[in-house]
Amino acid sequence: MNVFSALTDFTGVVGLAAGVAATGSALVGLYIGGQAYRGLRRNDDPSMRYLSIGMILLFGVTYVLAVAGQGLLTFRIVPIRYQNVFRLIVRLLQFGGLLLIAYSLRIATDT
Repeated sequence: MNVFSALTDFTGVVGLAAGVAATGSALVGLYIGGQAYRGLRRNDDPSMRYLSIGMILLFGVTYVLAVAGQGLLTFRIVPIRYQNVFRLIVRLLQFGGLLLIAYSLRIATDT
């Protein structure tokens, strides 16, 4: 086994581990968003509405989109030139989720 072969095998293992971690993050993120939504249903407070939507975007939707986009790019279903488009969409959704969470904290302190 030469060095190149060992490096290629290691890269495959690291890529697989990264994919498993990203999938796990997506699942945990959706769970967190679901719990936030349950809190919204119990309290029906406007700040909880923005908090739950922000958490679903930040912890759920962005991870699912990132994993799905990575899969589409890896299996060449979508050309690699769209990688930055996926990245931009994920970052914009993360930013939107953070803005919603910040807004929810702001209106919660105003009451």
